[in-house]
Amino acid sequence: MWLYYCLLSTIIAGFVPIALKKCSNNEPKKVAIMGLLLYHSMMILVSLVISPEFVTKLNIIDLIKMLPGVIIQSIGFYCLISATKYGKIAITSSIQKTKVVVTFLLGIIILKENCTILQVVVSIILVVLSIMVAKNKENDIKIDKKLQRKAILYSYAFVLFNGTSNFINKLYVVEFKNALYVVFNYAIIILIGIMIYTIITRQWHNIDFRKIDAKKYFFLQSALDVTSSIFNRFAMLEGNVSIISVIETSSIVVTILASRMILKEEITWKKYLMIIGIFLCVLLLALFKI
Repeated sequence: MWLYYCLLSTIIAGFVPIALKKCSNNEPKKVAIMGLLLYHSMMILVSLVISPEFVTKLNIIDLIKMLPGVIIQSIGFYCLISATKYGKIAITSSIQKTKVVVTFLLGIIILKENCTILQVVVSIILVVLSIMVAKNKENDIKIDKKLQRKAILYSYAFVLFNGTSNFINKLYVVEFKNALYVVFNYAIIILIGIMIYTIITRQWHNIDFRKIDAKKYFFLQSALDVTSSIFNRFAMLEGNVSIISVIETSSIVVTILASRMILKEEITWKKYLMIIGIFLCVLLLALFKI
């Protein structure tokens, strides 16, 4: 059953960057704060509808335990917003999918998971291909080089933080034996953090949804992200974190096709070949783990 949840999460996640790109003209910090606020408000609502008893189970010790994971995830989200704003989505999304390598390494180092030489080789190829995709000689005239480099840096920062966050999520889900309970606690911590930050800085405009452009796409990306995340955590409850993280990187295929059809982004055949190479590497890693 975990595999079906994983596949659903993967397909839905492929459309998140498209919706996010539609509202990326906003200031990244504002979108990050409002995005976290909306996303986690939805998470709390869904969690309470399914399991109302979470209100009575709320534990300060559990919240403190999950705080490191929340901080790392939030930093990764900000990097994702910034990368989407400054770069071409087909390129930044390709780089971001290499977060699977971070999860692999953490699994090997901390959980002592077995990893063959072939898996290591394929992982290296995956990183190299992502770097090649990041190079954009064919379109230098059409885009700002400085902004593209900025987007690439943010994309690799996202790889580090989100890859680590995925691994930590697995640890929490296994420890508490309830994916929704982890989601609920994450959401509570984030909302408390946003309120404290807003009160201290007095930057109330950061939580004013009226100042967000393309509101329908902003709400759409949050709804898609919430749905994908819930399916992801259900998958992690029974599945192997390495397999799940690898399979979900294949959402790049959905994203690339959608960016071509919906956003009308121009992608060269060389880029398509490299993206296919990334997908094949992901597929091989999944087969190796299964």
